[in-house]
Amino acid sequence: MPWIQGYPYYLIMGSILSLYMGVKAYQFRKTPGRRYLWILMLLVSWIFAATAGEIMAISFGAKLWWKNLQQPPLFMSTIFTYAVIKDYVSRSTAELPRRLFLYSIPVFAYVLLIFTDSYHHLMRSEVGVAIEAGISGVMVQPTLLSMCLIAYDQLFGVYALYLLTASMWGAPKYYLRRNLLLLGGLLVPVASIFLLPILKITVTGFTAFTYLPATIAAYFTVFRDPYLALYPLDKNKIFENMKDGIVVIDPHDIIMDINENGAMMLSDLSGEWPSTWLGKNITPLLVQHTELAQAYRQRRAGEYEIEVAGPGGSYYGVSLIVTEPNELETTGILLVFSDQSQKKRYERELLHQATVDDLTGLYNRRHFMGLVQKHGLREGKGTALLLFDIDDFKLINDTYGHLAGDQALVDLSSKILSVYKDIGISGRVGGEEFAVCFFASSEAAALEEAEFFRTMIREHVVNLDGRNTISLTVSIGIAFTQRGDVTFETLYREADEALYLSKTTGKDKVTLGGQPPVGEVLKS
Repeated sequence: MPWIQGYPYYLIMGSILSLYMGVKAYQFRKTPGRRYLWILMLLVSWIFAATAGEIMAISFGAKLWWKNLQQPPLFMSTIFTYAVIKDYVSRSTAELPRRLFLYSIPVFAYVLLIFTDSYHHLMRSEVGVAIEAGISGVMVQPTLLSMCLIAYDQLFGVYALYLLTASMWGAPKYYLRRNLLLLGGLLVPVASIFLLPILKITVTGFTAFTYLPATIAAYFTVFRDPYLALYPLDKNKIFENMKDGIVVIDPHDIIMDINENGAMMLSDLSGEWPSTWLGKNITPLLVQHTELAQAYRQRRAGEYEIEVAGPGGSYYGVSLIVTEPNELETTGILLVFSDQSQKKRYERELLHQATVDDLTGLYNRRHFMGLVQKHGLREGKGTALLLFDIDDFKLINDTYGHLAGDQALVDLSSKILSVYKDIGISGRVGGEEFAVCFFASSEAAALEEAEFFRTMIREHVVNLDGRNTISLTVSIGIAFTQRGDVTFETLYREADEALYLSKTTGKDKVTLGGQPPVGEVLKS
């Protein structure tokens, strides 16, 4: 048989292939359902390499050394086959590591007895070299103790097959189709336990090849390699190139899958920038955003909004989708992030244009009136409404031009904002007319505040164009009430009438609605 001449090289190729899959699977070692597969693949790689070493060794001593070296991975591979299937089916995290340790104790004992068998012969009653189909290898005759330990070990392979078969019973078609490949691959090494003695196949290393279908099937089933078929490749391209960020989270809050945009958005939202989010916990996001965290913990599907703090911060819409629970696994979460920063900036710009005067930065008349109507009363306080009007504003326009007039309006507005930004509501309600609404403890306190502002403006100098300067004066009308049933229209009418009195009785004055100018009030 010409093909048998390359037999050792087939074993080496199998070792390299298993090693490659093990290295690729290593990055998912913290992901539920994928934690132990990389170990199993490395064990299979070890089996292939040790078997090739046994065949290619020349002396009996060297062959026996390689034969002994095969025993740890051979026995541990069934234990980890069980671990892979158990983790894949149930996503168990709490008890499985401890169980694996306990189950491995007889295996450790077996390996120790194998390597010391030349001193006690408890494991092998006969050892020699056998040649089958031109392939030479070590032939052993196991003792009863050895056969019991081998049977113990092989039970884990049978039990793993049972777990996978039972999990497919009544499972959705998606799981059924996905697991058939894994089941077929697992059947090969388990069935070989019973078939190889019946078929009397004694070629050295043949057992190693029975593990290869199982590891390949497990790799493509658990990781669903995109190069396995055209459809998964297309699906992967769609997933990676979506503008939205997609994050798939398992029932244990571990990220099982994420696209590139999802990783960028998740880092922006959480403030953390790991090299990869795969296998990481979603907790950093939940810690930063409590509303989303509450919905996540309650598995409450819906649409949520998240804003990243700071100047120019991003704004995201988040869709929280709960995966369908079934008998095999508890509920996981799918998060879909969409960057809505541009949309939100556009909305804010529209709101700004609808509510703020372009020239002065104060609220426009309509928005100012709406805010004042909702202002209400504060306990122990009254409401004061001040109307300001720049005296002789037409003269400024006629003398210095309309740009200078605009500069005067802007300058006065900045003064109003600096004084009343945190204590009142201010707006531009006419060409050169401004209004401020604030709380005051009494009528006298409101008058004192208005007089303070009038004096401050009178002492202020406006720089028009770097060469010309002017001084402004303002006439002020004020209305005050401590009653909750007084409407904005009434307040505004009283303040407007008071402003008219200030303008017609000499300007640069403060007048209280229905009252004489403030100078006379203060004298009395």
